[in-house]
Amino acid sequence: MESMVEGTVDPELIRAMAKEAGFALCRFAEAGVAPHAEAFESWLARGAHGTMTYLERTRQARVQPRAMLPDTRTVIVLGSPFASRGCSLPNWREELRGRIAAYALGADYHDVIRWRLRNFCQRIKSVYPNAVCYAEVDTGPVLERDWAWASGVGWFGKNTNILNPHFGSLFFLAVVMTNLEVPPDAQVPDRCGRCVRCIPACPTGALDGDYGLDARRCISYWTIEHRGSIPQRVRATLGEWVFGCDICQDVCPWNEKKARRLWLEPSTELHPFLPELLSLTDEEFRQRYRRTALWRAKREGIARNAAVVLGNSGNPDAVPFLARALASDPSAVVRAHAAWALGQIGTTAALDALLHHLRRETDPTVIAETQGALRAAA
Repeated sequence: MESMVEGTVDPELIRAMAKEAGFALCRFAEAGVAPHAEAFESWLARGAHGTMTYLERTRQARVQPRAMLPDTRTVIVLGSPFASRGCSLPNWREELRGRIAAYALGADYHDVIRWRLRNFCQRIKSVYPNAVCYAEVDTGPVLERDWAWASGVGWFGKNTNILNPHFGSLFFLAVVMTNLEVPPDAQVPDRCGRCVRCIPACPTGALDGDYGLDARRCISYWTIEHRGSIPQRVRATLGEWVFGCDICQDVCPWNEKKARRLWLEPSTELHPFLPELLSLTDEEFRQRYRRTALWRAKREGIARNAAVVLGNSGNPDAVPFLARALASDPSAVVRAHAAWALGQIGTTAALDALLHHLRRETDPTVIAETQGALRAAA
C-alpha cells in the first residue's frame, strides 16, 4: 500500500533543511523513467562502460527510481561543492610525484555526504512524519546526473559533467527519492554554446563531442574502476595521473570563472611521492587510505598506477624502486607494470633488473611483460 503524505509540501522549507544539512544545492524533479534512459541503454549496448558490469546488472533500477522506492513521487537532487581545485605539478617527472583528482582530497566524500543525507532525511521526517526517503550518493543504482539535469541543478557539459552556473562542475551530487510530492523545478538551458575546450584537451580522446564519453578511453576509468592489467596502448596516456583525472574540468571556462579562488597549491596529498605509493603494504595502505576515496582502487590498483606513472616519468631515479617492486611485490599485476615501467626508462640498471628477475619469475603474465620490456628497451 502506498504511504500517503497529507498536506502541502513546502519546497522552500525543504531547501532550507538541505542548506542546514550542508548542501548548497537542492532541486526537485518529478519521478518517472530517467530522462536519458534510452541513451544509457545504448551506451551499455556499445560496451562503452568497459568492465563496469555492475552498471548492466542494475540497469533497470537505474532508469526507474520506483524500482528502489515504489512510492517515489519526487527525486530531490542535492549538491555539495568541492573544497578545492587541484593543479598540475610542472616538475613531476624530476620529483617522481603523481597526481590525484582534487575531489579525492581529504575524507572520503561518500562518508561525508551520507552523514549529511541522514541529517537531511531526519529533518524531513520531523516535519512530514509519513515521509519515506531513499538516499544515495554515487554508489547506488541511480543516474544522478540525469536527475540533476531534470531538476535544473545544471546542464550536461560536453565533458559529460553537470555544469552549474555558480559552481561549475566542482560539486558532489546526491539524490533522495521520496513519496513527498514536491513541485518540480524548471530545467536550465545548455550554456556550453560553441565551446569545445574539453574535447581536444582529453589526452585519450574519451569525449565524442556529442555529450558522450567512452569509459574505455577515460583516465579515471583506468586508474579507478578497472581491475587487473592496463593495456599497454593506454599506459603512456595516463601521464602523471595515479587516481582519477581533472583535465576536462580544469579547462572548462565555467570552472575557471567560478572556482578560481578554490585552486590548491601543490601538496603531498594531491601529488604523492610515487615510490612511497608503490611500496605500501596492504596494512599500510589501509591505515592511510581506508577513509578516503582512494580506497576504491585498492592497494594493488594504486601501486599498479604508481608503477605506470614512474615509467611515464622516464626518470632513472625511479629504477631502484621499480626493481624492488618487480622483485618482491606480492601482486603479479604490480610486478608486470613495474617491468613495463623499467622498459620505458631503459637504462642499463633498468635492463639489469629485468634480466635478473626474468630468471626467477614464475607468473606467465609477468614473464611476458618482462620480455616485452627488454625488447622495448633494446
